[in-house]
Amino acid sequence: MSNTLHIMKTQLKMLYQCYRMVHFNTMLYVYLVVYFILSLIIWYFDSDIKDLSDALWFTFQTATTIGYGDLLANSVIGRILAVILSIYSIALVAVFTGILAGFYVELIKAKTKDSVKLFLFDLQRLPDMSREELVELSERARKLADEE
Repeated sequence: MSNTLHIMKTQLKMLYQCYRMVHFNTMLYVYLVVYFILSLIIWYFDSDIKDLSDALWFTFQTATTIGYGDLLANSVIGRILAVILSIYSIALVAVFTGILAGFYVELIKAKTKDSVKLFLFDLQRLPDMSREELVELSERARKLADEE
């Protein structure tokens, strides 16, 4: 396996671990169930929503905060459910954003750990290094110091 594929596979594993750590799949399934139930309730109670496709379209607009304005919830129940769906949708997006942020933090930690391990390995074999290897190690150390 090429080095690039190995890195990508490792990164996908890290992303999946972040995803599983917060049980995002469960949150997503619950969200979809709530989404469809709210669509049905809004369709039932709101006279301006004529059919299920309109209800699904309205809840999609609400969930994504697009809000074209072609469909409106005019009943009190419809408006309350739209608010609940909006808050739940925003929370789900926030959790997903947190998962991605956590993934990048873990990625940076892993790269730093790998750099430190490689640097320590090189330091252990310092007496056996050639002049070129010592120069390269010195440049890496200087670059590392400049990054901080």
